[in-house]
Amino acid sequence: MENTLNELYKLYFEEANDAILLVDGENWSLLAANRFAQKLLGINEQDINEISFPQFKRLIKLARKENSESVFSELTLDTKEFGEVLVDVFAKVVNWNGRSIIIATCRNVSDQYIMSEKLVQTDKLVLLGQISASLVHEIRNPLAAINLNLQLLNRSVGENKELLSFINSALQGVERISKLIDVTLSFSRQTQPQIEQVNLNTIVVNTVDLLNHLLKKKEISITFNLKNDLPPITADSKHIQQILINLLSNSIDAIESKGKIIITTFLEEYPDQNIRYSCVSVEDNGVGIPEEDLDKIFNPFFTKKPNGTGLGMAITQKLLYRYNGSIVVRSKVGEGTDIIVKFPSSEN
Repeated sequence: MENTLNELYKLYFEEANDAILLVDGENWSLLAANRFAQKLLGINEQDINEISFPQFKRLIKLARKENSESVFSELTLDTKEFGEVLVDVFAKVVNWNGRSIIIATCRNVSDQYIMSEKLVQTDKLVLLGQISASLVHEIRNPLAAINLNLQLLNRSVGENKELLSFINSALQGVERISKLIDVTLSFSRQTQPQIEQVNLNTIVVNTVDLLNHLLKKKEISITFNLKNDLPPITADSKHIQQILINLLSNSIDAIESKGKIIITTFLEEYPDQNIRYSCVSVEDNGVGIPEEDLDKIFNPFFTKKPNGTGLGMAITQKLLYRYNGSIVVRSKVGEGTDIIVKFPSSEN
């Protein structure tokens, strides 16, 4: 009977759904780790005797401070394969043959922590968008006054060509700022979708104009290959613009200093099904996407950018589904990325 119980205890230890560690309370060496714990730490049975966790000293102190055998805490464990792993630890300190043994049940919370950080960052971006929209409104009034004064000045300078040139240049700048304000407000304003027939080429040109400052900052050249007789698509133009902003922003981020982006629109036809797609391709010569990451890029919060939210491609995919569209991603590390989005033509 005793042997049977020992086997059952061993079975429970090995097959438990949580990572269980036994740690020496004197020198912090790892005494045992069940299968789940070995998987969490990226180790095998042979590695166990070579590992120590001085972080568990904190648990001993916590147990003494609270005058309790059991404690709950958060620790960062160093692993061979995965680097630092954040875990929630429920631990109990027991006396075994005169030695203090820490029995620790651990759960990996790294992904939850990252998700929480991303949600906080997303909330900040939403707040920033609201602040930006209010700032844009505040800019409009003084900008109108500047425009009016420049117009009056333009009429009063007479034939002075040099002054006229300066004033006209300033008026062009005001007009450009006004246009950017209109586009920004239109993009940020929450409204009911305005479904209509829209021209994909027009939205492409307007979107590039909106991001022109980012292109100049990195010396990125844009090449347009736009099909003239492209059939219209039925959608909200702001949604299509958001898709293109996401794709172009990714291309700009992928180019480290100098580079090029090629934007192509074309028609894809399936006569046997009586279906036509209006398509746009955004191709860059940036760093590319590793093959192992290609199937993750549409996952919410997946990003390799230091300041990225990981939401751009997830939003893009959601908007495409809304309009029965599709997306194709081709990429090679060191060569660049080509993303094609396809929208059913209105005539379908």
